[in-house]
Amino acid sequence: MDYQKQLIDDIFNPSASSHRLPGVQIYHNNFVENGIRALSITFPTLAHLMDEGDFRALARAYLLSDIKTEFDWADYGDGLADFLMRQEQVSALPYLSEVAELDWLLHQVSRKADKTFDAESFALLNEQNPAALEFELAPGFTLAKFFFPVEQLYRLAHDAELRVAGATRDQFIQQLNKSISDAINLDTPRSIMLWRPDYKAEMLSLNDHDAIVFQQLQNKRSVADIFAHFTDQVDHLQAWLSEQIMQKRIYGLRSHN
Repeated sequence: MDYQKQLIDDIFNPSASSHRLPGVQIYHNNFVENGIRALSITFPTLAHLMDEGDFRALARAYLLSDIKTEFDWADYGDGLADFLMRQEQVSALPYLSEVAELDWLLHQVSRKADKTFDAESFALLNEQNPAALEFELAPGFTLAKFFFPVEQLYRLAHDAELRVAGATRDQFIQQLNKSISDAINLDTPRSIMLWRPDYKAEMLSLNDHDAIVFQQLQNKRSVADIFAHFTDQVDHLQAWLSEQIMQKRIYGLRSHN
């Protein structure tokens, strides 16, 4: 047991490099490089917004502090957002932790099992009491709250047009900086909905009314409860339901549990 413990320490302890066996050193280097590559895939927005050297240093520190126990690298990284919050070297960029959280959520949503849209199930609205029904939601449907403008930060990292220096990028950066400043001063979280309509996870920022409705959807409240939010807005209800179906956020109806 002592030998096994020493071997593990040799592999994962960064201060042990001076006395590692050559084979162990090679394994350690490969492990770290594979981990950095995997984390850059799972957290692409974070990787794009950080300097490459800074991201590598962050990923390496995380790998050595939160030992991987999962078989699949795709299952590793759920603690990175919290780890970021504890790093003094990125304290001047407090939004990076929420960027990591968004990346992890998008990664999880994208891996949810497929569902099949059930058009025929909507006939149940004419056959059963809405209180006895609930909506079947898109794969990965979830709501999350963020203080910082993570949607804008995501766009900055992934929109090819914004990667090119010029007036468009400058104007966007100016608006982004204002949004970040407002987030710090107002300290009010905003709701974002995430779901996977097809092969790629999507997200949408919500106003307060929509956030309440979609929160009830996520909580599996009955169709009657959802419709109650549109009691005096029948036309709005029809438009809302049509949009959820068209955007593949709602996949059908089923009996309410």
